[in-house]
Amino acid sequence: RTSKVLSVMDILSNKNLVYHLLVFFGYGFVTTAVDEAFPLFCISKEAGIGLSEVSIGKILSLSGILFASLQYFVYTAIVDRMGVYPSLKIGTLLSSPIVCLIPISIVLNKQADYSEMTRTTFLFLGAVFAIFRIFSSTFMASITLAINRLVPPSQRGTLNGYSMLGTSVAKTCGPTFAGWIVSFFFSSGLFPPHLGAVMVFAVIALLGLGVFSICFLLDESEVPSENESNK
Repeated sequence: RTSKVLSVMDILSNKNLVYHLLVFFGYGFVTTAVDEAFPLFCISKEAGIGLSEVSIGKILSLSGILFASLQYFVYTAIVDRMGVYPSLKIGTLLSSPIVCLIPISIVLNKQADYSEMTRTTFLFLGAVFAIFRIFSSTFMASITLAINRLVPPSQRGTLNGYSMLGTSVAKTCGPTFAGWIVSFFFSSGLFPPHLGAVMVFAVIALLGLGVFSICFLLDESEVPSENESNK
């Protein structure tokens, strides 16, 4: 027997599915905001640490090496021991909220010349961004598994299409939001420059915690099998 085609109204009528998608969309928004705000902070001489493009590239290279080396082992260890939903929550909590630590680099890089960075700053930012990437990957893998369990196999392609569309829209809005808050906190004159940097990443971290809080609304129950759903 042919299963029912999943429609937008079907999604909206399923509160648990809506919560899952809100977490997915919200997380996509926050992570792209981080990706936009971080280099702007690094480049800014007044509010950030005044790094050159080469120095920023070195930080991202270090974080990429750490990510590639550790991501698989971290994800499999968490999922094997705790399951999909706990790993989803851990991934959310230890990724975007951790960016509130980034402004500490202002203190660590205080003695460096303009456009240069100390070794401590290099290692610190590389480690923070690697942690962000590793647990972001943990979240994405877990939320994908969780969402696909909410509908029968025949509807998963349609659901993934809707979820990717929504996430794409959220990721489009993330950089715009990040650019706006960076401009406001760095240049409005209402805040001292370095305090403005702290505020930027505090706002993003709070948004990440907001997404984390929605995770507790997710129902971990799985839908019936394809044959059961068509009875």
